[in-house]
Amino acid sequence: MSGLINYGSRANRRSPPSSVEEQSENPFSETTATNTNTNTRDGGNDAVYSSSEQDTGYDGYTDTSVREDGRGGADRMETIDESSRGGRRDDEPFFDPTFPSYEEEEPLEMAFFDHVVQDYGEMGIVGKTRLFVRQSLSFGLTLGALGGILVLAFAAYFNPFKKQRPRAKPDREYERRITGERLSGRPEYYAEFWGYHCDTHDIITEGGWILKAHRISDPRRGGPPGHPVILQHGILCNSSHFFVCEERSMAFWLVDQGYDVWVTNIRANFEAGHTEYPRSDPRFWAWGLKELAFDLRDVVEFICGATGKPRVAYVGHSQGSGSMYLALSPGICPELGRRLSSFTAIGPSVYAGPVLRKFPFSLMRQFRGRKWWSTVFGVKEFIPALALFQKYAPSFMFAHLAYVIFYYLFGFDDSSWVNRQKGKIFRTLPHSTSSELLYWYMASFSHRGCIFDPRQERWFPSTFPPHTIVYGTADYLVLGKPLADRMAQHESNVKMINTVALEGAQHLDFIMAVDAIRTTFPAIHDCIQSSLHPSERDEEMEEKEGGRRGY
Repeated sequence: MSGLINYGSRANRRSPPSSVEEQSENPFSETTATNTNTNTRDGGNDAVYSSSEQDTGYDGYTDTSVREDGRGGADRMETIDESSRGGRRDDEPFFDPTFPSYEEEEPLEMAFFDHVVQDYGEMGIVGKTRLFVRQSLSFGLTLGALGGILVLAFAAYFNPFKKQRPRAKPDREYERRITGERLSGRPEYYAEFWGYHCDTHDIITEGGWILKAHRISDPRRGGPPGHPVILQHGILCNSSHFFVCEERSMAFWLVDQGYDVWVTNIRANFEAGHTEYPRSDPRFWAWGLKELAFDLRDVVEFICGATGKPRVAYVGHSQGSGSMYLALSPGICPELGRRLSSFTAIGPSVYAGPVLRKFPFSLMRQFRGRKWWSTVFGVKEFIPALALFQKYAPSFMFAHLAYVIFYYLFGFDDSSWVNRQKGKIFRTLPHSTSSELLYWYMASFSHRGCIFDPRQERWFPSTFPPHTIVYGTADYLVLGKPLADRMAQHESNVKMINTVALEGAQHLDFIMAVDAIRTTFPAIHDCIQSSLHPSERDEEMEEKEGGRRGY
């Protein structure tokens, strides 16, 4: 049987069909199936957000600036007071500024551009043979491409004429100390090393996927747990990235503020499985961003049940925020907003940045048909050679190679990080993920430039929780300024707590930068605290409000 459904997820039952569909082929069946829409449209606004324009401030807004010295006296953080915006709206509809050639089409039924994953069904001998041949071909092609990227990456890394950003200046004692940590991919190790307790939980989604969640607590702190906070990682990452900055890690810092911290993972992380499908089954990997958005309701419901609290605070980095935006939109599960006391998006992946239009992504974007994408990248794990190399190569060697590749691909560097932490950051980066998810990013997101239809007057209903956006002016993977503008000008249902523009911050700096403890972390704390009902406030947290550790 051949068709296109969302196998094993709520999206199969609840999401209405896409209004415009494109032809795509199941590489393991004799029939042709239909796939996601490709609607695009040119709007009525002449504004263009280039990579340089994101560095500018907000014209027409009154700014109340909070300055932090994070780089030898350079202004690092600018907080934009939402109360000063006054609900100003443009006469013209908002549109995606990175997408110059829209075509006139009928409006979508939903705010987001729908994407429907492939249903591979039960395979016979012929189908399994085709799968083996296709995956073997994909392994060889991607291994060769990875080798070529590595050569180009090292050439760029050792280029004597490259521009280098000034390095951050942490205090000398902190920078030079020897902690004794080893390179590990296990959050439990880092929690134990720094005196925290880590409980690992399995969250089973309605579709049968098993998600790993780590609950962090401080055994030195008495009293009941505080307000629950969920930390969700970005693409190609896992939960360990909230633990690798020693005692200044985001997870530990939030525990120190009195919160009950839950660090969660998407499908397939930490060898997590499925109640029915083995990891070798292509159905195990048949999911995109919409399926991850549906998973978030299961995650929130599980944590509410485990803590006995009616609401949780949510913090998402990159894809972790993009999936929550999608989850809160009509057509997915907007009622989830009633379960969230607040939502903080750091480096939100709603608008695509200019990096996705450069090589090698400019080449990957050409594989818009599923047949050709699956031939090159397979239908299961994305570039499985990376996982093998990560598993068997020495940790230090893999971490260094991974950094060089990411430096070349995404353009961010380690100038804001402590040198000894770089190996821990890239010990598990990149992490295994679905080829289908990357197909959506390349064939849909990078072309449209936005996960939502910019012609829609509103993307979000009144159930959307109180919200803060933190973005970097040097983040060229995703753009935060057009999202902040969209919220200010069109999303009247969204109560904005704050919009924080970090001057010179890159995509990973929100978590990894040496000054994140003075810029990003307090913004998260303020969003959570300003949105709590008095009955939800932990007494000890209120006592610490005047003197939080790390300020």
